[in-house]
Amino acid sequence: MFGRKKREKVIRQKGYESVQEIRPIKKKRNKKYFLLYIAVFAFLVYASYAIINQSVELNSKREQLADINHQIEIKEIEIEYQNEVENYSDDDLSDYIENIAREKLDYVKNGERVFINISGD
Repeated sequence: MFGRKKREKVIRQKGYESVQEIRPIKKKRNKKYFLLYIAVFAFLVYASYAIINQSVELNSKREQLADINHQIEIKEIEIEYQNEVENYSDDDLSDYIENIAREKLDYVKNGERVFINISGD
């Protein structure tokens, strides 16, 4: 408000000869701190992106693991069934082969008649 000369004049008139003028210190924003804030912000953005991306990838990998475990269970059941069939005696094995031929391949013995229900019941 007052110029420097006016301030000195007012100070001398009031008898404050030994009083020195105190100037307010302007706060300088340091560029280092500004760059540090930008770097921290950029790191936080990158870290949040990485965490979200990894969680999505983790969920997809968990689904793949569940599918693979299901396939493993199916294969284990098939292996158990094959081991059981290998241990059949000759009579059991011939009955097994006959059942497979009738049910899956639609074979019939000589002289058998096949009746087909066309009503759907």
